Amino acid sequence: MKKLSLFLPLMLILLLFAACSQQKQEEKPAMLEVQLQTPDHIELNKETTLSCIVTYGGEKVNDADEVKFEVWKHGSEKREMLTAKNDGDGKYSVKKTFTEPGTYSVISHVTARNMHNMPKKDIVVGTPSDQPQNHAEEHHGDEHHHADVMMMLHEKQFSVNKEAHLTVHITHDGKPLAGATVRFEVWKDNGKHLFIEASEKQAGQYEAATSFQEKGTYSVKIHVETEQLHEHQVEQITVQ
Repeated sequence: MKKLSLFLPLMLILLLFAACSQQKQEEKPAMLEVQLQTPDHIELNKETTLSCIVTYGGEKVNDADEVKFEVWKHGSEKREMLTAKNDGDGKYSVKKTFTEPGTYSVISHVTARNMHNMPKKDIVVGTPSDQPQNHAEEHHGDEHHHADVMMMLHEKQFSVNKEAHLTVHITHDGKPLAGATVRFEVWKDNGKHLFIEASEKQAGQYEAATSFQEKGTYSVKIHVETEQLHEHQVEQITVQ
């Protein structure tokens, strides 16, 4: 009986110790999280706010050591590094006016709590109508650019390492554009550009199959050619 009275308290102590140890092992270290907030599409020549929300361990960080936004246009070596202002409640922002259409990359460089985080996002500035036009049509050598060609990419979210079908519906003067040569130009960040030939599934609808080996945001330029025109349009897709 005496041995039992000594054994039970010892067992309780061991159980409590094991529970505390397990709880400590399950606790994850606090991480610096940065939520980059930029529009997917930005209007040309219009002041736009680029911002991010900074948290550490789930709480807003209002005293970050440094927050900067790095911005550059795809295909250009020129990069801007813009210092953000503290808006409070964990938000940091800069204002920028984009004067050239195209696809841009934005990285928010955040240093706080002895940690660094730098999420990245691609954005599209302007629309096909922002390209130089001479009334309804402009000629560049043998190319003819028409403002009345419309392209609509059906699906913009795909899964990594699974077959993805890029499908675009193209109209000209409000009617399906049949018999065109259509290619998808696909790239991620400053990586290699992949050209994929599309086939016409029905009048004005073109499709190509591919797959993505990395998650992230990709740029897709749709090239459309006939004997009378040569058009292109840049879209953004997300691979999860």
